[in-house]
Amino acid sequence: MARKSKSAAGKTPFHAVVEKVQRGTISDKEFSNYFVAQPNPRQPFDFTIGINRAAVELQGVEKSGKFADALVHDASIGRDRQIRRAAPPKGFQRKSPIVAEGDSWFRLPQVIMPPTLIDVLQETYGYAIDNMAHWGDTLADMIQVGQFWPPLTSGQADTFLFSAGGNDVLGGDGGIARFLNLFDVGHTKPSDAAYYIKPEFYQNLRLIVQSYESLVQRVHLRAPNVIMLGHGYDYVIPRVDGPWIGNGMMYVGLDPTFRPALCQAIIRIMIDAFNNALAAFATTYSNYRYVDLRGAIGKTQWHDELHPTAAGAAKTAARFDAALRKLPKSGAFTAPLIASRALFGRAA
Repeated sequence: MARKSKSAAGKTPFHAVVEKVQRGTISDKEFSNYFVAQPNPRQPFDFTIGINRAAVELQGVEKSGKFADALVHDASIGRDRQIRRAAPPKGFQRKSPIVAEGDSWFRLPQVIMPPTLIDVLQETYGYAIDNMAHWGDTLADMIQVGQFWPPLTSGQADTFLFSAGGNDVLGGDGGIARFLNLFDVGHTKPSDAAYYIKPEFYQNLRLIVQSYESLVQRVHLRAPNVIMLGHGYDYVIPRVDGPWIGNGMMYVGLDPTFRPALCQAIIRIMIDAFNNALAAFATTYSNYRYVDLRGAIGKTQWHDELHPTAAGAAKTAARFDAALRKLPKSGAFTAPLIASRALFGRAA
């Protein structure tokens, strides 16, 4: 006899939720009903995923709720496979699927949050993408696990989309406050923004950029036919009581309510510094393409402090689509070996 999908209290048993995820039969309505997502204030770009106890019966399996994050991630991967099209979009002449690794700008909890630029590239433009991204992952997480290497080094894929460094740049576990000076009445104008950024920010940025560059170099050497595309985010907007940026700024006396222009100018300097570093890679490494997303998202197109709405994500996806269509066809690019060896010793 088949197990009932509803408990006596009208809730869906947890095992039934798991089965739906595993079979790929969970609907968008069920998904938004069974799961909840809350910002993780200790990690920019991260979310804490939970089970909606009002809709899911966890009696007797309470500890299973800790698997919510993995279930949501697995469901997202299953959805990717369902929407994958047989042929790539016209104008793209490289191997499919594309490999993508990254943070929440490449993958968010589906349905609960707006689509990402990867979702738009898949659903609107028709790119086949093997998306390995996970919200909250740091640059170090991605490099250490290295799950993107097999398809790149084996030759199965020759295009690599990468989104990383944002949570590291904005303070990570320590929060953005550690990079900011206390509010000073003598520095109240947006033009004073540079005053508030401590040297520690640039020291941290230097380490992030070195790690990022090391990865670019390794791709250059280990997968010379692969072209890597990266971005440095858009100008995120601090919010009052914002869990990732706003609260940290308020902690040092920089209130986004009363001084929004100053707060935004500070963030702008930080975002520009990271973008400028990535843009420089494109002039040094033949296997790297920098996609500038700054200015793509309108001020009313932010879902929260760090993530765009569906309309904002569509604009960032358009820029990636334009970059992808400009890439040389498969077989027409190989990173020069001599240059690679010379450059490999360049990273600190």
